[in-house]
Amino acid sequence: MKILYFDCFSGISGDMTLSALVDLGVDKDLLISELQKLNVPGWKIEFSEVAKHGIQAKRTEVILAEPEHSHSHSHLHHLFGKHEHVHRNMTDIASLIDNSSISARAKDLAKRIFMRLAIAEAKVHNTTPDKVHFHEVGAVDSIIDIVGSAICLDILSPDKICASVLHDGHGFTKCQHGTIPVPVPAVVEMLAARGVSFRQLDIEGELMTPTGAAIVLEASESFGTMPEMKITKTGYGAGKKDFTLPNVLRAVWGETVEAAASSSVTIIETNIDDTTPEILGYVMDKLFEAGAKDVFFTPVYMKKHRPATQLTVLCDETQIPQMEHILFTETSTIGLRKFQADRTCLPREIVKVTTPYGDVQAKKVSFGSATRVALEYDDACRLAKEKNVPLIEIYNSFISL
Repeated sequence: MKILYFDCFSGISGDMTLSALVDLGVDKDLLISELQKLNVPGWKIEFSEVAKHGIQAKRTEVILAEPEHSHSHSHLHHLFGKHEHVHRNMTDIASLIDNSSISARAKDLAKRIFMRLAIAEAKVHNTTPDKVHFHEVGAVDSIIDIVGSAICLDILSPDKICASVLHDGHGFTKCQHGTIPVPVPAVVEMLAARGVSFRQLDIEGELMTPTGAAIVLEASESFGTMPEMKITKTGYGAGKKDFTLPNVLRAVWGETVEAAASSSVTIIETNIDDTTPEILGYVMDKLFEAGAKDVFFTPVYMKKHRPATQLTVLCDETQIPQMEHILFTETSTIGLRKFQADRTCLPREIVKVTTPYGDVQAKKVSFGSATRVALEYDDACRLAKEKNVPLIEIYNSFISL
């Protein structure tokens, strides 16, 4: 399983997220190519390397084209740009995303991030999400941050996204509405709606922006300590500010090997030299019917060179009395050996596979990223009888798929 972990020890913002994902390995030219599908003119992205408290990190900055000075005003003035104070509602944002040709998954995530923001802003301003007019978030650089992050996550395609406990500072910050407290109201509303762990640090200033909070709250499925995994790479995204701690977001990429289940099993053994094979076959069936995990025969030679059969039963400890009763009453044995053994079992599941002759059940076994599938014998026999074909044909038709 591939895991992406956002380590938000110094908060999170939209540009920090985008920077960390690029630093993690997303090709910046591919990202720019995808962002150009938004059909938004007048911007470019500059990537640079900066150091925050000695930590090398990626810095991403969206550069907006300056509007031409003319009486008719420039095209950009009426379209985008944070300094032009253009406001957009959720419908405008959704149309912009829907009319692009980015992937469906990136579109869906980007719209959900914006909707999370809209719901929070609506709660703060006592209105409805469709009537919320984005200010800072509606600007081109914030659109690039959110949609760009959605594109990066789609490119990376982790199996699981999780994050640390979220952090913010204290004090006040300025926005278009004036001076507001930190954490800002929209962030507080999103934290309350998601119900995740949050910690306020003794640092004056805004560490977590609404854009960053919306991205991580929408994309992550859990919040807390880093899950157990093999770390394969990391990315650092730098923020604009400098604090007493490094203002970076750390993105950690890792993989987990699905743990094989460990358990114990009881092994019962006995050597039998005077019970016929037909009786032993009958006993095997009875042991399985009673819940034995496995039963098998091993040819052995006993004293005086007598050929015999070692009968072995694997079962749970609670099933010992029942297994003993069957062995003592159905065979000629007069003694049993019992001992506990540890065992490791790979994850398995019964799946349905399709062959040219029809559907048949199979056992799917997993170990890390590798899987193997084998037909279930009884169901393969059923299908062979139904289609009146040799059993080997059922197996061969599955192997050739």
